[in-house]
Amino acid sequence: MQSAFFTKVLFVFIPIQEDNTSLSSQKKYCENFAGKRGLNIVGYFGGTYESAKTDDRKEFNRMLTFLKRSKSINYVIVYSYERFSRSGINGASIANDLLKKHGIITLTVTQELDPTTPLGVFQQNIMFLFGQMDNELRRDKVVTGMKELLMKGHWVWAAPRGYTDLNKGKATERNLVGNDEGKILKKAFEWKAYKQTPNAEISRKLKTLGVDISEKRLHNLFA
Repeated sequence: MQSAFFTKVLFVFIPIQEDNTSLSSQKKYCENFAGKRGLNIVGYFGGTYESAKTDDRKEFNRMLTFLKRSKSINYVIVYSYERFSRSGINGASIANDLLKKHGIITLTVTQELDPTTPLGVFQQNIMFLFGQMDNELRRDKVVTGMKELLMKGHWVWAAPRGYTDLNKGKATERNLVGNDEGKILKKAFEWKAYKQTPNAEISRKLKTLGVDISEKRLHNLFA
C-alpha cells in the first residue's frame, strides 16, 4: 500500500457558515478520498482557521517542514486548492516545489486532476489563480463596505481605548460610551493641551492613576 501524507489543510479563510463545509466534514471527505485510492494516512496537520490568503501560516509551514524532511511521503490530500493556498502563483510554486524536489503530489477532493502531467500542472495553476482572485474580490467587497459605513459616520473597528461598546453588533447599531479609563485619559489630553506636559511625565501620572500607557503609545495617541 502506498503511503500518503494527509493534511486536513484547515487553513480555511472562507468562514464555515459561508460554504457549509466544517473542519470535521473536510477531514471525512479527505479520508474517504484516500481510502478509495488505497492510500495510507500517516499524519494530520491543520485543525485551525488560519487564513490561506498568505503562506506565512504556522500550521502550513510546520507541514511543509515535515514534508521536506520526510522520505516516505507521496501525497498531500486537501479538500480543495483554496484550502492549500490563496496566494496564486506562490501557492502553485510551493506545490510544484514539493513535486519536483520531493516527489510529493498535492491532490484535492473537489478538484481532481493529475499534476504530474503538463495539462494537470496548467489546471492546478489555474485553480490557485482562481483562489487568489476570489480572495481579492472578497477583500474589495469588505473594503467597499467599510468605506460606505465610514462615509455614513459609523465606526467600523474595535472600540478605541477609553470607550466601551454597549451594543456589540452591527456597525450601524453600535453605542460607544466613555468608560472609567477614558475619563483618566481625558486628563492626559488636558495636560498636553493646556500645560504642554511632556509625554514621559504624563505616562508616570497616568500610571499612578491606574492606567499603564507607554510614552511611545502616548505620542501616537496625541498625533
